[in-house]
Amino acid sequence: MTPEEFRKGLAKLDWKQSDFALEAGITPVSVSNWLTGVAPLPIWAQRHLQLLLTLHDLTATLLEPPTKKARQARREAADSVDKNI
Repeated sequence: MTPEEFRKGLAKLDWKQSDFALEAGITPVSVSNWLTGVAPLPIWAQRHLQLLLTLHDLTATLLEPPTKKARQARREAADSVDKNI
């Protein structure tokens, strides 16, 4: 994961660097250093962000209102998973 991809992930969550730092128990300066290339982006931080993004996507899917469009989207998502198995 590049610093730019990490930045985009934070934006998808609507988080600031300080939000990630607070959640991860680190200083905001550490996150800033990763994103500016001063320090390498740790593997644990990449995996943590990926997990947060996965949870974000699942929450959006599971809490989507039961409209016709939502049901169709879930069917299409399930079909694509079945095809990959």
